[in-house]
Amino acid sequence: MKRKLKHKISESLEMPKEVVLDIPCIRIIGTEEVEIENHKGIVEYNSNIVRVSSNIGTIQIKGENFIIKEISQDSIVLSGKVENVNLSNE
Repeated sequence: MKRKLKHKISESLEMPKEVVLDIPCIRIIGTEEVEIENHKGIVEYNSNIVRVSSNIGTIQIKGENFIIKEISQDSIVLSGKVENVNLSNE
């Protein structure tokens, strides 16, 4: 119920849903970069897999040669060869 109200508010105020609903926004730039906004922290990190917690589940990025290019309280930017991005409700 609360989520539906926030969704309607975001639409009526023309605000981005990811901001109002506090859900992740994932941008994939080719096969070389992934940016995740509204994350809750890194769960696992190595050069071939990165798992990031969010309000809607765990975001898993698979690939090769990952490095954390930028990290802040609000966003994470990864670079490397991105092969797969998956969301699970663990």
